[in-house]
Amino acid sequence: MTPEAVLGIDIGGTKLAAGVVAPDGRVLSFAREPTPHAADAEELLAAVVALAERTRRESARPLGALGIGCGGPIAFPEGRVSPMHLPAWRAFPLRARLAERLGLPATLDNDVKAFALGEARFGAGRGARCLLGMVVSTGVGGGIVVDGRLYHGAGGNAGHIGHIVAARGGPRCFCGARGCLNAYASGRGLPARAREALGRGATSSLAALPAGGLTARAIVAAAAAGDPLAGRLLREAARALARGLAGVAALLDPDRVVLGGGITQAGPLLFDPLRAELRRRARLAFTRDLDLRPAALGAEAGVVGAAALALPALMPVASR
Repeated sequence: MTPEAVLGIDIGGTKLAAGVVAPDGRVLSFAREPTPHAADAEELLAAVVALAERTRRESARPLGALGIGCGGPIAFPEGRVSPMHLPAWRAFPLRARLAERLGLPATLDNDVKAFALGEARFGAGRGARCLLGMVVSTGVGGGIVVDGRLYHGAGGNAGHIGHIVAARGGPRCFCGARGCLNAYASGRGLPARAREALGRGATSSLAALPAGGLTARAIVAAAAAGDPLAGRLLREAARALARGLAGVAALLDPDRVVLGGGITQAGPLLFDPLRAELRRRARLAFTRDLDLRPAALGAEAGVVGAAALALPALMPVASR
């Protein structure tokens, strides 16, 4: 008898994704689309359900469970969500509503924790004893996987590395604090810093972009083309990330860090200064030479991780 597959749903501030995932981590069907920010709570839910049903039809496999990764904060494990990047949902009972609409037992957790679990079991984190999975995208977030299991913390919110303060008096984060990693490196923080610099008279090709065109992706492209402001912003983002990682390394003693998310597509423009700053900051014997890797599961990472949340018994951890 063919083992039941799992329906995974990944809900982020930029995109929605869904897919059917086999017990060995293979993605049998997959779809993604932009997050409809103009939608109200019910319209946003309907968009998620429609995307999930589409992938379900395409796979035609029996489904045993549903896993959902969503931006936080969340109330864990009951699955009420209040995502910072999705103001339509506040204390929204997402787990219960999706379980009802899709007719499947459901598990919901933070989307970056789901990413970390997927990479730990099927991607660049396989074989790690203590893994920090980190996404640098619309926001900066993290998930901690120890011996193949997610570490949740007291309220299910462990891993919020994006709100570690990297510099006193730095740029203001959307959480209200100053100097958070989010303020330096996220898809919201980078454009905000670019606009501030342009407002102070900085010379850059970014100034010629149309309204709404100043995005993190545009900054990465400009840096790759040699734009000095864009390059400086990416280097500062990398150094902030390294300062956060150095502190996490001292606290958690991870043997691997896996980085994913759209901004990591900058490649060496981000990873080279990040590694250089990490060597300067992580000076304890057990934090030196931290194994830092790009994510391996690509655009499907969130969906695979969400599926791993739902049926851990069917998602075996690779042997070390």
